[in-house]
Amino acid sequence: MDFVDRIEERQRLRKQLDSPHPSFIVIYGRRRLGKSTLIRQILKDKDVYYMAEKNEMTVQMTLLQNAIASIYPVFSGMRFDSWEGLLTAFNQLCEKGTTLVLDEFPYLVKSCKSLPSTLQKMLDPKDLNFNLIICGSSQRMMQKLVLDASEPLYGRANERMVLGPISIRYWKEAFGLSAVQAVEEYSVWGGVPRYWELREDEESFEDALTQLVLNPNGVLYDEPASLFMDEEGNNQLFTSVMTALGNGYSQFSQLAGAVGKKTTELSVPLKNLTEMAYIRKEVPFGESEKKTKKTLYRIADPFMEFYYTFIAPNKSLLAIGRSERVKGFIQAQLNDHIGGLWERLCQTAVSGNTLYGHDWQMARRWWGKVMNEEGKPEQLEFDVVAESTDKKYLLVGECKWAKSDYAGRLLSDLRRKTALAPFAKKYKIIHVLFLRENPLDQADCNILYPDDIVEMV
Repeated sequence: MDFVDRIEERQRLRKQLDSPHPSFIVIYGRRRLGKSTLIRQILKDKDVYYMAEKNEMTVQMTLLQNAIASIYPVFSGMRFDSWEGLLTAFNQLCEKGTTLVLDEFPYLVKSCKSLPSTLQKMLDPKDLNFNLIICGSSQRMMQKLVLDASEPLYGRANERMVLGPISIRYWKEAFGLSAVQAVEEYSVWGGVPRYWELREDEESFEDALTQLVLNPNGVLYDEPASLFMDEEGNNQLFTSVMTALGNGYSQFSQLAGAVGKKTTELSVPLKNLTEMAYIRKEVPFGESEKKTKKTLYRIADPFMEFYYTFIAPNKSLLAIGRSERVKGFIQAQLNDHIGGLWERLCQTAVSGNTLYGHDWQMARRWWGKVMNEEGKPEQLEFDVVAESTDKKYLLVGECKWAKSDYAGRLLSDLRRKTALAPFAKKYKIIHVLFLRENPLDQADCNILYPDDIVEMV
């Protein structure tokens, strides 16, 4: 598979490495996002790349020395008893402007707690001859190393890069998919390069699901457990929370009950999972995240959402070879799963973009009870709501990931709901339908389709 996107990241890295002054660069993000591949894209012949593993300090130093010696043979006969000695020798013998990469840096720190202090001692005089890149998949540990004011490396990075998933539009282009196919596949593989690389080796979407995820010997069958092993903290509790979310428990109190913990015990793991971008908080449009009592928790990553919705609850069936039965569950509910992603893509497409002559702020869902035309309470939900930057207009949208429907009926229902919504009273309303397919009738309304949305996110 060709290298996909990361255009801005490569430009930022090259700018730092081409600087006349030595740079200290920190890169982190969950496993499988292509951090190491990105780094290798910008390395030169004399640069040294070392990927750490779970070894003792002496072994780590020997392996790094071997990596250095492959570029600078003089290192082969040397002996070092400390990180400071090894790195000082490298600084003296390397070509000026060389880059040293310490990948999976948390493994090095676990084998030698004083290593960050050693690096601080070398970085502070600003007289290094080499650029230093540290990289890691343990997000919490990397965050602590560079964002905690009590840590030696705090505030010393010239560039801190947190890699996220790659946008759906790049995968559409890379695999030659239609926009509808891209949304369907993205609902499982998300924006993670390694998952798409594995998907590429299979003949079809269904084959990929069967071989990679549904098969107990599949590469991604136990993927979440592998991801959480990179992180410090209660991995068992992380898994329990994700399982509860996959089972539909989205309120704070519901989650606590589902995992058998007090609400006070759940705040920290929820905060950690949010910071690692595995889950997200959702609050209704127009309400304060700090003050509202309507906060919901959702799984943020498409693959993890798919996994904890369909795979985790059915592992016992999969273990005894009942994959066809699980496939049946997936086929029956897959459109609902894709529909949830479609809503989020539509919200993202509107947020910060210019549409229908107006610039829009962040789009959100809205849900709540109102009094309807008959004076009876009615539960309302809007899929996309966004305020214009001049605060005069409100975009209100309905998302449908289903076969063709009647646009006139959808628009009429959306207008009725908007008339009841308390948040919409002071705005001029722009109604939008976000549809998978052309409607069955003509209606005087704004419609956006997958081709539009995929290009906007």
